[in-house]
Amino acid sequence: MRTEQAIALIALMLGIIGGLLLASGGFRILLALLEGNQSFEPRTLLIASIGVIAVVASVVIWTGRYVVGGSLNIILGVLMVFIGEAQQGIIILVSGILGIVAPKIRD
Repeated sequence: MRTEQAIALIALMLGIIGGLLLASGGFRILLALLEGNQSFEPRTLLIASIGVIAVVASVVIWTGRYVVGGSLNIILGVLMVFIGEAQQGIIILVSGILGIVAPKIRD
């Protein structure tokens, strides 16, 4: 495995971890809806959808489109830090930075 691929794999894993941590709120909404509770916060739905987008962007990094996936993860990471989900946002932000840096590294 080349260094470029190893860094892309690390970016993929970090993006999946951060995205799933954000998307866990969506599972709580789904369970509440199944129990009959019709009220939920739209903020939680927004955060869950951003988590899913972060996972998709991480897969894009892994497939070789480093700049597209990395840029998307950087934007989502910064957005999550400003919204208030700092830990997950920083994980996604680091994933995006690694995605941008990965093609620049030569063996």
